[in-house]
Amino acid sequence: MSKVSLFPALSFFLPNGLSRFWQPLGLALVGLLTFQAAIAEPGPAGIPTAMSSQNFSYQAQIGALVAGDLDFNLQRDEHRYGLLGRFITSKTLSAYYTWTGKFVANGRWQDGRPQTSTYLVQSESKDEDYKVVVMSENETQRLKGRDGEFEVLPKPRGTDLISALMFTPQCYRGDYIHDGEDEYFITLIKTRSAKLSKRRGFYSGPVTRCDYQVTTRRDKKRRVSVSMAEVDGLWVAAEVRIRLTLFPDPIFRLRV
Repeated sequence: MSKVSLFPALSFFLPNGLSRFWQPLGLALVGLLTFQAAIAEPGPAGIPTAMSSQNFSYQAQIGALVAGDLDFNLQRDEHRYGLLGRFITSKTLSAYYTWTGKFVANGRWQDGRPQTSTYLVQSESKDEDYKVVVMSENETQRLKGRDGEFEVLPKPRGTDLISALMFTPQCYRGDYIHDGEDEYFITLIKTRSAKLSKRRGFYSGPVTRCDYQVTTRRDKKRRVSVSMAEVDGLWVAAEVRIRLTLFPDPIFRLRV
C-alpha cells in the first residue's frame, strides 16, 4: 500500500496533514486560548449567553483499512461557535504512514451557519515534518519546521472546510472553503434525500446528500459527497466520502 494511493484525497480534506495531539505546551495554549475566546465573548447585548457543547467522533476508513479517528468538540450559541478537533492515525495505518494532529476554529454562527473568523492547525506527518498555520481576522501566519520562522500570507476566502462541510445545515452554498492558508473554489452540484444503511456503532437513517465539486490548488477537480443528518437538534455530517477514480474512496462515518 503506497502513500500515493491513499493520501492525495485525505490530505486535501483534513487541513494540511495533521500533527501529534501532544504538541509543545506553548502552541497548545495558543489553540486553547483561541478556542476559549470564542465561547467567552459576550453576546451582542454585552451579556454572556449559554453555550451548548456537543462531541462528535468519526472513523476514517479506506476500503477495508481503518485509517484513524477524527473527533470534535463543538460549542456554540445563536451568535458564536468554537470547534476543537483532532485526528489520530490508527496503528494499522501507521505501518504505512503517520498523520495525526489537532485544529481549532471559531467565529460567528450567523443565520444558523458557521462563518470562520480565526483558525489554527498544527500539523506533522511522515513526509512533511512540523507545520503550524494560524489564520487571524486579517492574515495567515505559517511556520514550517520547528526551527523555522513564521511567514505572513494573505487570508484565504470562505469558511474553513471542516466547519463548512461538516456543520453547515443542509448543504454549504458558498463559493470558497479553505484550510487556513489556501482557498479552494467549491460548487454544490446536487442535493437529494437519501438514507445511510445500518452499520453497528454508526449513524444510520435519513440524510440530505450534498454532492460538491472542489477545485484544488493545481486546478484539479475533485468530487466530495457529504451526507448531512440532524442529530440532537444540530445538522452534522453523518458521512463524508471523497470520490476517487482508481482507488477506494476515503470515508469518514459518524459514530453513535
